[in-house]
Amino acid sequence: MSYKKKLLLGLKVELSVPEGEYVGTYRTRIEEVGEKILAVGAPYEHGELVPLREGTKVKLTFWDEVAAYSFVGRIMQRIAVPIPMLVLELPDSVAKVQRRSFVRVPAMYPVTFRSVTREGLSDLHKGTMLDISGGGIRFLTEERVENKSLLYVQIALPNGDLQTPVRVCRAEKVEDSKRYTVSVEFHDLPERERDKVIRCVFDIQRAMRKKGLV
Repeated sequence: MSYKKKLLLGLKVELSVPEGEYVGTYRTRIEEVGEKILAVGAPYEHGELVPLREGTKVKLTFWDEVAAYSFVGRIMQRIAVPIPMLVLELPDSVAKVQRRSFVRVPAMYPVTFRSVTREGLSDLHKGTMLDISGGGIRFLTEERVENKSLLYVQIALPNGDLQTPVRVCRAEKVEDSKRYTVSVEFHDLPERERDKVIRCVFDIQRAMRKKGLV
């Protein structure tokens, strides 16, 4: 478990729930680190505790200055005092992803999307991208979407169109406006398509450096 030295108390992490009633990605932090277990703060959403149950499958992601690391496990135990915490079993190894794929850069490309419902796909809606990373995008739209909902998006990137399902992480109404900012993460994106996104991010960074913006 050589990665354990990276698990520091107070380190911010992301806890993703891929299925069930509380699907979504939540930000929390490490509260305790043991030999074979890890305790993270129970996540909150809109000021309310997210009541994740023991046995729930989760993916935990954390970062250092060069890479992102993740592992999939299950909640072994819920602790209520002194603060609400979730206990996870530490794996023997974790997956490592180069941090550059998570760099977020500003971008304004056309976005179209449909909501995925039990009845099928909704009507086509339009939006404008605000930024992009190897993990997802943020866009502006006049269509209200629900947090944690599944969308099917088409993005017009300079190096080719991207069509993929995405999961809504956060949707917020713009103050004094009829528009919403929507943050989504790519859902089951093939590596070939993710490479396309990362190449686009690199190109934007290169152009920004030439203009002295980064």
